[in-house]
Amino acid sequence: MKIIAVMSPKGGIGKTTTSDSIAYMLGEEQGKRVLVLDGDPQGDTSKTFGVYEPDGIGMSELLEKHECVGGTYKTGDLIRPTDYSHIDIIPANGYLMKTDMNLLLKSEDNQVTRMREALEEVSDAYDYCICDCGRLLDMVVINILIAAELVIAPVKVGGYEIEALQNLEEQIEDLRDINPDLRIKALMTMRQKNKTSLEVEEWLKTESGFDMFVTPIRRSIVAEKSTTAMIPLPKFSKRGIVSQDYRCVVHELLKEMEG
Repeated sequence: MKIIAVMSPKGGIGKTTTSDSIAYMLGEEQGKRVLVLDGDPQGDTSKTFGVYEPDGIGMSELLEKHECVGGTYKTGDLIRPTDYSHIDIIPANGYLMKTDMNLLLKSEDNQVTRMREALEEVSDAYDYCICDCGRLLDMVVINILIAAELVIAPVKVGGYEIEALQNLEEQIEDLRDINPDLRIKALMTMRQKNKTSLEVEEWLKTESGFDMFVTPIRRSIVAEKSTTAMIPLPKFSKRGIVSQDYRCVVHELLKEMEG
């Protein structure tokens, strides 16, 4: 099972749309067995895939009450089916904020590796695990990054966004002591065909030093409408320009991850 985290410290740049679209396309269009992890206390990915419950079990139990930390849950107990035949999910809700605080107070050896241990239990059942991370590099997200092999970092035009990408690169470098295989790849989102946007895209690809997806994700009101409808973008608008862009990104991803 290949584990991919989607993360950015900036909001409003298409992080959840990116993770949900990639998960949907890998599962429903490419026939891969996909496990989605919702690592954001807002639970937007859980809502998109129709399994959000404010008081339901999921990611908090995986990190705090799994058998690998002396609890009673197996990973399989927390996996929920979705309406999509190739996609399952471990949902999240507001309790994940408390989980972060609880993990911060612990000093056990597996404080940041418990997610990796828990996912080993189902590694043969899925081809891909796509994780939608929260914006903060908290204990929940650190657990996800320690388990992952690739971080997809959406970035849009603007100085603050690029600075956030540089900060994320530095933070990930610190985690490589525990997960030496972890790498980051930037994905330009909300790209518009104006001079500034095209110049920044060119700089990112040629001079920034960041590993970049070739395909940029164009800006479209349809993407925003899909989040309002709480439907994965490729299902909401199969032939829309943003879905076409994400399809190209998924082909890049498959070529890179599977050769």
